[in-house]
Amino acid sequence: MKRLFVTGGTGFIGARFVSLALEAGYRVQVLTRNTRAAERWKHEGVTVVQGDLLTPGPWQEEAATSEGIVHLAQPLTFGARVTHKRAEAYRDQRLRMDSLLLDSLKPGTVKRLLYVGGTSYYGDQGTRLVAEDATPHPTGWGPYIAPAIESLPRHLERGLPLVESYPGSVYGLGSWFEEYALEPMKTGKRIFGLKESLTKQMSPIHVDDCARALLHLLEHGEVGRRYFVVDDQPATFGELSQVAAEALGVSYKKTLVPRWLCNLLMGPVVTDSLTSEARLSNARLHGTGFQFLYPTIREGVPALVRQWLESRRRS
Repeated sequence: MKRLFVTGGTGFIGARFVSLALEAGYRVQVLTRNTRAAERWKHEGVTVVQGDLLTPGPWQEEAATSEGIVHLAQPLTFGARVTHKRAEAYRDQRLRMDSLLLDSLKPGTVKRLLYVGGTSYYGDQGTRLVAEDATPHPTGWGPYIAPAIESLPRHLERGLPLVESYPGSVYGLGSWFEEYALEPMKTGKRIFGLKESLTKQMSPIHVDDCARALLHLLEHGEVGRRYFVVDDQPATFGELSQVAAEALGVSYKKTLVPRWLCNLLMGPVVTDSLTSEARLSNARLHGTGFQFLYPTIREGVPALVRQWLESRRRS
């Protein structure tokens, strides 16, 4: 399996995945409608396929003749207050994207299909550590990605070699954590947090480990199984911020806001996500032989801070 067709290859996780796949010797095709991103990838040896997942086109034939498919793309989710109406539009677009891509694939031609979902589908699982066979209780974005995920079994039934991956809270250069924690702390500003989320734990992973894990699962994941792509230890947003403050050599100053204000500013979908528990086990991922560069935030966040400071110096 040397020829990969990648959707979402110009995104936060996708760009790192594509670079790793090239290093591993894959011939990579990236679907994009972004002209600037297309030029960048052409210079790096990627075959650019112009197209839009929301619109049928010749790109479907390119996907259908590929040995490996990595489906990272999703509709835009950020940039404005997320209302239920906006989330419903996301749901409909995601369903259409999946349908146009997956329905065009041919069992027998495709050797492996890696589908990248989201852990919000599992929602609030309480204070226990759970595995992939836990019953989902979708919260936040979860109810809006659930229809797409729950349509996947029919593609398995028709013979597509589908492996499902569910990254947790991915942090790294260009991520939400840079905007909401590193930038404010570096400039002496307070970090705003939701009062009700103080003790709520997420399951983080450094973006470099996330991209490495996806490539690993493409090669070693078991068809028909789901894998949480998270590091060894759940953490709160406050814990991530405290580790970052220590690495920056600054004090961690926070201002807590009530749920009603967060709901007003960010919308109910994001607010629900911030107040959910997501303590997810990576035992199944470990069982495939995957090794982390950054097993916990104690290794990953200081590495991010070093990367971030270096990027600021270069710019």
